[in-house]
Amino acid sequence: MVEANNTTVTLQVHRFTPRPERAERARGGSPFAKKSSPFGGGSDSAARRRPRGKQWVQEYTIPARPSDTVLDCLLTIKRTIDPTLAFRYSCGHGMCGSDAAAINGTPTLLCTATVRDWAKQPSTAPEVDDEGFRRTGDETANEPDVPAENVENNITEGSLGVIELASLPGFPPQRDLIADIDPMLNQIRKLTPYLQADGVLATTAEGKMDVFEYLQNPEQLAKYETLSNCIACGVCEGACPVYAGGDAFVGPAALIWASRFINDSRDTKAMDRMDAIDTADGVAGCQSVRACSRHCPRGIDVGEEMWQIVAKVRER
Repeated sequence: MVEANNTTVTLQVHRFTPRPERAERARGGSPFAKKSSPFGGGSDSAARRRPRGKQWVQEYTIPARPSDTVLDCLLTIKRTIDPTLAFRYSCGHGMCGSDAAAINGTPTLLCTATVRDWAKQPSTAPEVDDEGFRRTGDETANEPDVPAENVENNITEGSLGVIELASLPGFPPQRDLIADIDPMLNQIRKLTPYLQADGVLATTAEGKMDVFEYLQNPEQLAKYETLSNCIACGVCEGACPVYAGGDAFVGPAALIWASRFINDSRDTKAMDRMDAIDTADGVAGCQSVRACSRHCPRGIDVGEEMWQIVAKVRER
């Protein structure tokens, strides 16, 4: 298929610039502002507080092809239009997970989202009805569809559509499309995300020491292999309506990492790991909404895995 030439896409970017931090008072601040205050104000709550700053929506219209990724478009803006636009990326191939953001309100990776899949044509229907109420999805469903030839004409005339971008939901923004995912990473670290084996040296059939291997059969590997693909991008947590920075719920990413080692036959701390997540903000916080499964870039059925680990913890 030959792609249309001379086409453009419009990116509506929700931008954020944090307010500069205030300098400490010359006399050391208030003597009553202790970190151990029962009313909060400690270093942990300060780190989780949503930063204050300037927020606005900025539009960029740039040349683009349907096969371009949203990351390609942002790089074009950064290099040719606005060098102040901030976003995070690394590998650009959906392997590192560093460029997670909200596209049209949906958490996903910028480098795997194409203009073809995410650009939407502006609706011709009014957003409010005659009485001033916002139109719902059911009402707009009865509107006549835009003929396919009209959509093709729009592309031919140059407009591929509009894409709305914002930082990853559930995390405080740092700048523009960059979210602070440290709360998620800290929750993962608390659950000791590394193999804890018994340290007993294996032996070969001849009775010799086999220092370097903890052998597994294919069935044992299959129990956790898919879970080991998690790249801690935060997409599942951004989609979770319960997670909000790890305060009330540890989050699906941390539970996936815990489940990966609980299901590993080489690990000897499965019971300790299940005790660690059997808390009010652990498995008890999961409401089984399964929104976390919608756009996992590594193909993990997060909702199903969450159900499995919750059942295993309760049945132990």
